[in-house]
Amino acid sequence: MRVSIDISSDHIAIYHGMSEKLLLERSGVDRELGKVLVNLDREQAISECLVLNGPGGFTNLRVGTLALNLLKTLKNNQISFFSLSKLELYNLFYQKGWIESKILVYIGQRLNVWLWDLESGRLISTVKKSEIDQLSSQYPDLTLDQVYDTTYFEPTIPQLSYEFRIDGCYLKSGNIEHFLSRDELTIHPVERLEPNYMIEPNVS
Repeated sequence: MRVSIDISSDHIAIYHGMSEKLLLERSGVDRELGKVLVNLDREQAISECLVLNGPGGFTNLRVGTLALNLLKTLKNNQISFFSLSKLELYNLFYQKGWIESKILVYIGQRLNVWLWDLESGRLISTVKKSEIDQLSSQYPDLTLDQVYDTTYFEPTIPQLSYEFRIDGCYLKSGNIEHFLSRDELTIHPVERLEPNYMIEPNVS
């Protein structure tokens, strides 16, 4: 079975089958994720895993990569891994003309997010969530990252909404659904997963 796992957001999301999704909250994910993956593998034999890997919360990225690497070891390396950052995913959306270039990206912090420019592929600044309304006046086409807790952004501007299925990724935009095939997403095969933090941990 081919699965897709998002370890870059506020929850870890495991997409399997055509439309099935499991959500695990960050609290307790270190105890639960391994069990969930083993049970899913027993039921449906995971053979390929596309991992949406960073930027995001340090706990989900660290625990997610560790649990998946352990599962691969337990299965005698009989899983193919593909690692894709969500910025690479959003750049694919942007290159297709489906989203605008300015996006506020979840980085695992309660108060701060990234203001990212997909056109130049660079970080504009780290901003406070309380500044979103002000930023939306400066950038009228600003878009919010997808998160699974609807209270995180309390969106007043457009927010990404997408899901993975066995054949690829589906982006919802109003009444329109855009599609990226799995072949377009599985572009970075890796033997072992490394957490793609993209930022340094805050140890203060």
